[in-house]
Amino acid sequence: MVNEKHNDTLLVQLGPKLQACPKELLRQRRGHAGRPEYLVRWSIVSSEERAAGGSSASCAETKAESISMWMSAEEVCASCPALLGQGRPEGPRLEEEKAPGPSDKAWLDEASLLEMKADVRSLVQRAGRQVAEAGTPEGSILSTVHVLGAYAGIGSLAGAFRETGALELLTAMLCHREKRIRRGAGQMLRALGAHDAGGESRACVLLSLSQQDGIEQHMDFDSRCTLLELFAEITSSAEHCMSFEGIHLPQVIPGKQLFVLVKRYLCVTSLLDKLSSGLEQGEAVPSPVPEERSRVKQEFEFSMAMANLISELVHAMGWSRTSTAAQNSYVEYVQATLASGMRVRMLEDYEQVSAGDEGEFRRSNDGMPPVQVYWQALGCTYWVHWHMVEIIGPSEQKELEGQEKVNMLTRNHRLRAVPQPFLCKPLGGLYSLPYLGQQLPKAAETLSRAEWWELLFFVRKLEAQEQEEISCLVQQHQGEQVDEEGLVQLSVPAELAQNVLQVLEKRCRGSSLRDLRGSRVYARHFLGRGAEQDGGGSPAVSSEGDGCGSSGPEGERSRSCGCRGGGGGGGGGAAAAAAGGARGGAGSARLLTAVSQQVLQEVVGFLHRLGSASKDCVVVMCHVGTHEAVSKALEKHSTVPSLAPALLDLVMECEKYASLYKKLTSSILAGCIQLVLGQIEEHRRSHQPISIPFFDVFLRNLCQGSSMEVKEDKCWEKVQVSSNSHQASRLVDRNPRTYWESNGSTGSHFITVHMQCGVVIRELSMLVASEDSSYMPSRVVVLGGDSPATIRTELNAVTILPSDSRVILLENMTRFWPVIQIRVKRCQQGGIDTRVRGIEVLGPKPTFWPIFKEQLCRRTFLSCTARAHAWSQEICRDRGRLLQLFGRLNRALQHEQSFANRFLPDDEAAQALGRTFWEALVNPLVQSITSPDADGVSPLAWLLSEYLESVELPRRATGRRAAFGSCVRRLTQLLVHVDPGGPEAEESRAAGEPGLPCRGAGGLWGISQCWRGVVQQQVQRFLEAAGQAPDLAERYCRLYQRLRGATEELFGQQAAFVLALGQGFAGALLQLSFLTALHVSEQFARYLDVQIQELRRAAGSTGPLERLQQFLEPFAVFSGLEFAHTFEHFYRHYLGDRLLTQGPSWLEGGIVEQIGLCFPSRFPQDMLSNLAQSEELQRQFCLFQLQEQDKQLLELDAGLDEVLGPAAVADVPEVKVLALSPRCWPVSPLCYMSNPGRFFPAALSSPLDEFADFCRQSQSQLGWECTKPRRLQWTWLGHAELQFGDCVLHVSTLQMYILLCFNSAQEVAVEALLQATGLPADLVHHALTPLTRGVLRLNQAALAQSSGRQLRLLPQQRYLRTERAEVSALERKRNVLCCLITRILKVEKQLHIDNLVFRVRGCCLRVQFLSFCCHSVDVLSCILHLLNQGYLQRQEGRPHVLEYISAESTALPTSQVQPQVAFQTVEIKTAASLASAERRQTFSTFR
Repeated sequence: MVNEKHNDTLLVQLGPKLQACPKELLRQRRGHAGRPEYLVRWSIVSSEERAAGGSSASCAETKAESISMWMSAEEVCASCPALLGQGRPEGPRLEEEKAPGPSDKAWLDEASLLEMKADVRSLVQRAGRQVAEAGTPEGSILSTVHVLGAYAGIGSLAGAFRETGALELLTAMLCHREKRIRRGAGQMLRALGAHDAGGESRACVLLSLSQQDGIEQHMDFDSRCTLLELFAEITSSAEHCMSFEGIHLPQVIPGKQLFVLVKRYLCVTSLLDKLSSGLEQGEAVPSPVPEERSRVKQEFEFSMAMANLISELVHAMGWSRTSTAAQNSYVEYVQATLASGMRVRMLEDYEQVSAGDEGEFRRSNDGMPPVQVYWQALGCTYWVHWHMVEIIGPSEQKELEGQEKVNMLTRNHRLRAVPQPFLCKPLGGLYSLPYLGQQLPKAAETLSRAEWWELLFFVRKLEAQEQEEISCLVQQHQGEQVDEEGLVQLSVPAELAQNVLQVLEKRCRGSSLRDLRGSRVYARHFLGRGAEQDGGGSPAVSSEGDGCGSSGPEGERSRSCGCRGGGGGGGGGAAAAAAGGARGGAGSARLLTAVSQQVLQEVVGFLHRLGSASKDCVVVMCHVGTHEAVSKALEKHSTVPSLAPALLDLVMECEKYASLYKKLTSSILAGCIQLVLGQIEEHRRSHQPISIPFFDVFLRNLCQGSSMEVKEDKCWEKVQVSSNSHQASRLVDRNPRTYWESNGSTGSHFITVHMQCGVVIRELSMLVASEDSSYMPSRVVVLGGDSPATIRTELNAVTILPSDSRVILLENMTRFWPVIQIRVKRCQQGGIDTRVRGIEVLGPKPTFWPIFKEQLCRRTFLSCTARAHAWSQEICRDRGRLLQLFGRLNRALQHEQSFANRFLPDDEAAQALGRTFWEALVNPLVQSITSPDADGVSPLAWLLSEYLESVELPRRATGRRAAFGSCVRRLTQLLVHVDPGGPEAEESRAAGEPGLPCRGAGGLWGISQCWRGVVQQQVQRFLEAAGQAPDLAERYCRLYQRLRGATEELFGQQAAFVLALGQGFAGALLQLSFLTALHVSEQFARYLDVQIQELRRAAGSTGPLERLQQFLEPFAVFSGLEFAHTFEHFYRHYLGDRLLTQGPSWLEGGIVEQIGLCFPSRFPQDMLSNLAQSEELQRQFCLFQLQEQDKQLLELDAGLDEVLGPAAVADVPEVKVLALSPRCWPVSPLCYMSNPGRFFPAALSSPLDEFADFCRQSQSQLGWECTKPRRLQWTWLGHAELQFGDCVLHVSTLQMYILLCFNSAQEVAVEALLQATGLPADLVHHALTPLTRGVLRLNQAALAQSSGRQLRLLPQQRYLRTERAEVSALERKRNVLCCLITRILKVEKQLHIDNLVFRVRGCCLRVQFLSFCCHSVDVLSCILHLLNQGYLQRQEGRPHVLEYISAESTALPTSQVQPQVAFQTVEIKTAASLASAERRQTFSTFR
């Protein structure tokens, strides 16, 4: 998905229909590097709303979703310069003072307003004195409060209340012992809030209360609810753009604990506001050291406050408090300790195994789940995960004998209990390959800041005297006095940390001890140290540590954790216990319909007494449905208990508070999630590690369930059918042999699935069977609704084929549908009733992961996109800034990798973040740096060209050049080695998830295409400069090896870039003109001929053979190009010379097999095959000669003595005939020889006649005499060995004829040779060149000097020079075929490529004046040429259909480089026969 700009403002695509645009500049601060940063509010709107201008009614009624994000000045200038143009904010916050309303100005003049402000000032002072004096009557205070309340209703006086200190007075009055005073203060605060749009008055009061420890103990229920209502009015989960629909939240959090959460949240937001404000621009900057120390102190205070909030929230939510490091340590311990036969206990519910079940461990493997246990409750084995079990002892047979050893180990090993782990992060990182510069982790000698601050968090939990003990311990180790600020920034060695942990282990109590044992620093420096020193052990393992047993139900553990309240909530135990009793009583109330009157009266009385004692218990009753249960019970009994009406009134009265508690729970959770997301983004900007204790605990619980899915039977509540309801269970019995069969009319059959609350369908499929024939569904429509009465929304419509067995109906839904209905509209073959074999439903686990994933990925995508846009503009302005991109990207990737390893619990969560980060930051950067500028050169192409030029220079490069090359290599390797890829992006695009933007063109593809363009440019420059050089081919090979080496240096062994290298060479060769391509291809073929001959001469050496692959690889790029046809034309000429002069060799076959795709007509392959057939024919001819000789001897009527008598000794020459096919062998008509007997003596010509007779007899025996006979045409091709004395001459057939003429003459005239042979003068002179230097006379002296040697006098071929007529014929042939193709397509407009080839060949056969034979390969070559030149084009979506581009249409410029097009053809051969040359060859196009 591509981002766009509108009026110089960046619009970020967050999903298929979502856009984010910057709307407002909120704040300004000085960043970590001293540079200005701005807080920008991004508005998120749908594409429809933006198209409508944002003026729709829905936009006005609902609050627009927005994200506030800090941005650097460069990012703001690049993404939204208009916001800076409107004027920067003058202070740390843009004040939004609400002007007095027109109604106030209408009836208040200035004098009256001043008098009223004076009255407010005096009344506030009087109220302060009255509250401070102990004996002041209550009525006097109430009177003052009522008058102040009247003044508070006037909006113009809101400022006077803030100036006179009325808010501090309200804080004190809200904690007054008198109920009516507290209520009056609350009413006055509400009146002030009614005229306070920003909620400043309420926030100020709440913030003041949040700074008072234990204040909730001095407030009653009404005062707490008053303050909670005020907090609810200034914040909500809707403001944080989150909805927790379908997610299990705690039914109720006790009022005091909820108030503590509000306090913690307000404290965190206040500290964050101070921390984010920083120094105003233009303010005098003090010395940097005190400023830095002050900022670190602020960060520390914020981290401590954030840790308190997370700890309190985790307790209230009943989440696991174990860090990821502690979980990993526990898993490692179980894996190392657990042995076959040991007894284990289940720590949590998992599918068929329940928490508390005991069993015997059998074995483990690498599967998932990996642990097999025989469970006593199930009576069978079942697989679970490592973290789900705890070791409770050895096998029963060895328990007694091993008890003493276990006790000894328990005493020796001081390993403490660790909480129940949830999930161990698997191996692997955030990306498919690690970033550059990654180092193996080393054992830390000192604690990181995060670990030290986590220790200090627990130190702060201790009493003052206990904290002093740890301070003394630190001072003793440091040897000097350490103040508070110095303590925060202290570098703590591991030994000191272990000593501090020992003290904390002894001093911490209750929830603090449990949190300590579940922390990361404890697992790393206490458990790890114990394991190293003691060598393992058997620690007692429990799910929650001391005080919370693992065998109890989850709800009881949550209550026991909540009763401590955290911090100053020591008095929350009674409230929690009462809440627990309320849950138990409410649970009993649900069963009151089946009890007696006496029991009903006792239960109602108990609930009434419980509610009268604590309204928090009444709130719990509201949550669990006590009112409905008691009402139904009263309907079943005639006599109503006396306390029943009072109980119902009490419950009804607290209904609003139950709703308030639920709203506040969602608001605080949503606000805490936003705080966490803000910290993730803040540390991403500064590249600093997050040092907030329990941060990983909170993230792990948010990501819980990211790699899990709901099993089929837990996705739905019930399944209903339209008819034959007794067969509905067959749909979910997982038996494909059973089925549900409907009974009704066509189109009336349906299946209704009622989903579990919150389960979003990942996949819904239906099982059918083709054997059902007309009962098999054919058309199915899937509908969704919120209830059975509102099933109207069509979700999908599916057509089922007769061959289908499993049909996917829904996939990757984005919202929860309570009711899904499958309607069968039609059946196969017009059937009436239908049969369905089953349905399968899969869905994600209803956890916080989908919500957190959406928010995390959305904010990550938005911030990274803005950063990428700023970097891209910098690079566009200055290409040299591209060299800085590696450092920026590497730091960003390292930070994300460290964050994923440190905080994300599993691989799926890490991959979701990694894909989003890559899509938002790297892909836009790659797209930007690979996009050409006005000059047609992209920044990356410029950089790669500069790199190649620096590589061309001598190796004595300076340090600057070496640094430049290293920087380029690191950048390219980083870009191509970190792309995560994966099918998940495609799934996200199909699902349309807003948090995961759709994946566009891959970055790897863009970089490879850029490299292809650079290579093509380099090759084009080379061909222009060295196109006529005699060593063109050799220099071409050196260029290829240099660019191939550069490819490996820059991109490694990536196949995409090796392919791009070949495409770059191919693109350059495509730009050559026809005559230039002929010249180049002839030089390439000649170069290969020289190299192959050297290899053949060095047959016994392995050195040259090692170069075979090296010098063949540059020529493999010809495959699929038009250039390959001319290359094949010349290569087969040189191949024919080698085969005729030196004979066949395995080397020739290996070379042809290696570069066989460069021969589209397969002539070299056919030549080797034909040569092998000719060798076989020669052997048959030898046998035929022996048979003929035997026949002649049998016919002679002579005795054996005469036959074996002395015979005349005569030298009989050995004649070998090669019958070669002119279809594949290059035979010029000028080389034909009409009658060999005219030129050679009978000893040489008679074997030729015998071979011709042998061929005729063979055809007669095979029955070919009725068909067109094979005619032998003798040629001057071939070679011979002549002996002159002791000298052996290797010559061609024509040279042999010339030399034989000297047997009868001393001199031979050249004119006589020309007249006798009838050959062209060029051909004769070419044969004479190796034999003579002027006069045709035997050089007796030279032959005498060569006595006993073998002289190779074969002429050296250069076919481009000797066959100019044939070259001209090739060009004429291509021109004719191109004209025919263009003419046919002009008439037909569009045509299938196979049909076009057939028509062109048909035209060539009908035209009589054409002097060439047309093959399918020739036509395809011309089509390829026209496609590359832009005269033809393929249809979109139908590449096998070609169209002609008329002159009236948009003309392509001649300089535009068309995409490379390649055809791969396969020739279907038939058995060799006489008419094989007449049969049509069939080609099949693949691409």
